[in-house]
Amino acid sequence: MSLVGALPFLKPRLSPSVSPGRQRRHTLPASEFRPLNTQDAISVFEIEKEAFISVSGDCPLHLDEVRHFLTLCPELSMGWFEEGRLVAFIIGSQWDQDRLTLDALSLHKPKGSTVHIHVLAVHRTFRQQGKGPILMWRYLQYLRCLPYVRRAVLMCEDFLVPFYQKSGFKVQGRCSITVASLTFTEMQYPVRGHALMRRNSEAIGFPQTATCLTLESNHIFNKYVFVLFLLLKI
Repeated sequence: MSLVGALPFLKPRLSPSVSPGRQRRHTLPASEFRPLNTQDAISVFEIEKEAFISVSGDCPLHLDEVRHFLTLCPELSMGWFEEGRLVAFIIGSQWDQDRLTLDALSLHKPKGSTVHIHVLAVHRTFRQQGKGPILMWRYLQYLRCLPYVRRAVLMCEDFLVPFYQKSGFKVQGRCSITVASLTFTEMQYPVRGHALMRRNSEAIGFPQTATCLTLESNHIFNKYVFVLFLLLKI
């Protein structure tokens, strides 16, 4: 079951009320973060295909796999939309072992305490604007809101290791998974702060199954996002 309705952190901004005479004029949020759903799958795959096939010859997730994970665990995805257009996204699923195995590429383990980040991609028009690091930062803060998550893991080619290190990931070693001739480095990020998040969420009435960032945390994001843009610009 999707957690969207219980997560203010991911809710789209509500547009101000308008007079009845102007209700036919609709405007989309300038910038919006929300979980993805199966209706977003084609847009996701188009961005992913362009980003990865030209580099490695294949995609981390094919279209049917995108739909698979967006059906099973949409709450572990995040899309960045600008004026209704998908510009960047992350797709994850739960995993229940210390290290990634081949099964991690296709399975979602609902009882696992690890989030396996399958893919992060940015639309070609919006690259070199710092969107990748900002989206990853926001996604990792969102994972702190989920009481069952203890860490995030991913596998990447060696040239991407510095990028993920800037987001706080640490190298675990060589990944046991290979795809054709490609080899990968496995990295992890410890997700902390669960006890504090739960106490804060109880105090302001957030559901126990889907705690979220406090308003203060969201304010911090707005205050420092520009600093992140300058420090992590890619």
